[in-house]
Amino acid sequence: MILQGKTISPGIVRGISHVVDAPTLLAAAQSIPAAGAPEQELERLSAAVGRASAQLDQMRRHLTGKISASEVGIFAAHGSLLRDPKFLSQMEAEIRQHGQSAGAAVSRVVKSLYATFRTSNITLAQDKATDILDIGRRLIQCLTDASLADDELGANAVVVAPSLTPSELVKYAHQGVIGFVTETCGPKSHTAILARGFGLPLITLNQATCEKIPNRSEIVLDGPHGVIVVDPSDDDLSTVAAIIDSIPAVEAPAEPASLQTITQDGVAIRLLINISDPTEADAVAQYGAAGVGLFRTEFLYMDRLWWPSEEECLEIYRDVSNRVGQGELNIRLVDFGAEKCPPYADFPINRNPSLGLRGIRLLLQREDILRPQVRVLAKLARERPINILLPMVDSMDTLEKTLEQLCRICGCRSREQLPFKVVTMIEVPAAALLIDDLITRVDGISIGLNDLTQYMLAADRDDEYVGPYHDALQPAVLRTIANLNRSAAAHGKPATICGELAGDPHLTGLLLGMGTRQLSVSRTNYVQVVRAIQALRLDKMTQLAEQVLKLNTGAAVRQFWADNQV
Repeated sequence: MILQGKTISPGIVRGISHVVDAPTLLAAAQSIPAAGAPEQELERLSAAVGRASAQLDQMRRHLTGKISASEVGIFAAHGSLLRDPKFLSQMEAEIRQHGQSAGAAVSRVVKSLYATFRTSNITLAQDKATDILDIGRRLIQCLTDASLADDELGANAVVVAPSLTPSELVKYAHQGVIGFVTETCGPKSHTAILARGFGLPLITLNQATCEKIPNRSEIVLDGPHGVIVVDPSDDDLSTVAAIIDSIPAVEAPAEPASLQTITQDGVAIRLLINISDPTEADAVAQYGAAGVGLFRTEFLYMDRLWWPSEEECLEIYRDVSNRVGQGELNIRLVDFGAEKCPPYADFPINRNPSLGLRGIRLLLQREDILRPQVRVLAKLARERPINILLPMVDSMDTLEKTLEQLCRICGCRSREQLPFKVVTMIEVPAAALLIDDLITRVDGISIGLNDLTQYMLAADRDDEYVGPYHDALQPAVLRTIANLNRSAAAHGKPATICGELAGDPHLTGLLLGMGTRQLSVSRTNYVQVVRAIQALRLDKMTQLAEQVLKLNTGAAVRQFWADNQV
């Protein structure tokens, strides 16, 4: 069977499918041990119920008017059952009286209720059995991030699931999964970025097609073309052979000396690497990169059942530091919020997570999260130079409050006494407009282009319906980048671009022409960006960029840039 999907992350693999459905999740959760005392497990359960309820409410609001009222009502019914006191009390009793983990408690109660409903003589009750399973699946996903046990995955596992959160992908990657098939995933989402960072293929199919893939069947993913071959028949073997033959031969790693980031007219560009996992930092030495431009530390919290200790965090940061060597090291404070939440966190549920309590806003309200990380970073900063990045700064008020907190935690009287340098992320349009004020209080800026584009154009980066509107080549976005670069240069402060656009080699010249001198890209795009830098003349790119900035439509920008490429 050959299926055509949409490529989210490239790559070609051959393995065995592992379909993550409700029964599979419930069975896996049954053996999860408690991570701590019953109070901790009850807290995790409460957080999962809150997140699941928010998801159902969001889906209900999103689909209202798009599908029939009866179908929308399913989500409301699921939400009511999820908050039913009897349902919740049974799970709480499993935790309090039997010492079960939150995941195991959900599994036991849901499986028991499902059996009761399924064997009922009442037709309506039998119909509700499927609803019970769906609620259990959602709770387990919110609670445990849906990971299967290591021994269940086996070798060469390709996970097939309705969707994947960033934390789910991290856990699967650590368990050795070689590829993914999902029903939904935006190409600019954090899940997509992580898949590309880990070098794992990810293809999306619609629900009806995805359901055709049976569990534990042979599966081949042709990431570059979005093709999936399941249980190949004799007629499919030629297709499979062609896919396998198309895998590029393993080339000898390029010598760092051949990857010097210097333009043809002799201008040196600093090129750094984005990482979400310590092992990705090996690319710094492999490619001779200037260092790590963005270490997304929040993903270190995902592959576990409870908050890491300061000692554990320091060990991880030292590991990254050793891999980076003498290179620059930019570590972002945890950017929790939206879809990036550990399963054990009791964060408030926002109606619109992207516009809610996330990034530095959340950290300022949760000193129990901010203080341990800052203390660890201060210890590391006394061993080697580091920069810390502040995520989602929105105003001078927020920046000043953050600096006060950093000074208090580190026992410093002023920002100048902090053991590390402070770099603010520019992701919120308000911060971009205040750049001349903000930059006087920090040591540099880092432009998070994915989020900045999202907020400037009111286009959710994770929503495939508005994908065409999330366009970093819109003149408003480009002019903002140019202005940020001008301000940083005028104040003698470094400015780095670390969004997905930074890793597109076809646009490297445009970014450099607008004044960018530091880029931070994923390791999968690093060599291509180096080659793009080596092939261009900065003086020409500057002239072209000046003309681009006069254009007033995204279509005109694309056409002009395409017409003027060598």
